[in-house]
Amino acid sequence: MPSPLPLDFLAVGAHPDDVEISCGGTLAVAAAQGHAVGILDLTLGELATNGTVETRAAEAAEAAKVLGVALRRNAELPDGAIDSRDPGQVRRVVALFRALRPTILLTHFPRDRHPDHGEASRLVDRAWYLAGLRRYEAEGDPFRSEARYYFASRIGFEPSFVVDVTATWDAKRRAILAHRSQISREGQEARETVLNEPGFVERIETRARHYGGLIGVRYGEPFRSTEPLGFRSLEPLMRGARPQPGSFTG
Repeated sequence: MPSPLPLDFLAVGAHPDDVEISCGGTLAVAAAQGHAVGILDLTLGELATNGTVETRAAEAAEAAKVLGVALRRNAELPDGAIDSRDPGQVRRVVALFRALRPTILLTHFPRDRHPDHGEASRLVDRAWYLAGLRRYEAEGDPFRSEARYYFASRIGFEPSFVVDVTATWDAKRRAILAHRSQISREGQEARETVLNEPGFVERIETRARHYGGLIGVRYGEPFRSTEPLGFRSLEPLMRGARPQPGSFTG
């Protein structure tokens, strides 16, 4: 199999199921369109209430296969202690960015209830910038992705753009369900959590229906940009999904 590197898209999540929940549909769309797509989990999820590190790694691999992504890596940073000010953690992520060389980065919105999610966002921002400095000492040749966008985790936002994931919704759902140790309450040792509450996946679907409705499609995933979006061609603008006039007002 040919090397997928450099990547077109790299989604970075704090834990092994974050990316599937937040932007799995978008990754499946990109993969289906022939883009080289990767996932970087910053931790092994070792503090999770349910599941073991080994179980979660197997589930993550299965979910990546469902989405059709080219590769999945783990930075093995400490779960519950991601720290954007830790030089060692920053250097580790810089080295991974330089090795994978993604054109576009996707990661957590910095405002989030889970401290690892917010800190992961800040860590990615710092590593994204420093990876491009030739005098920053880390493994690999200097490289900086062209752009990075935030996906929504536990807190929504006013999106800069929404990706139509209607065609890949089933793949996203199956990828989430692949994380059985987190989503299911089956088994005597399973403890109750927010993730395995009845209706959790339905709540994710409700959010996707909301953001999809904003652009006139069934399911959508929101992204936020801190910089203006530019177009080299007007084709994406002309063919972009948009709601029909009166869609929300009758």
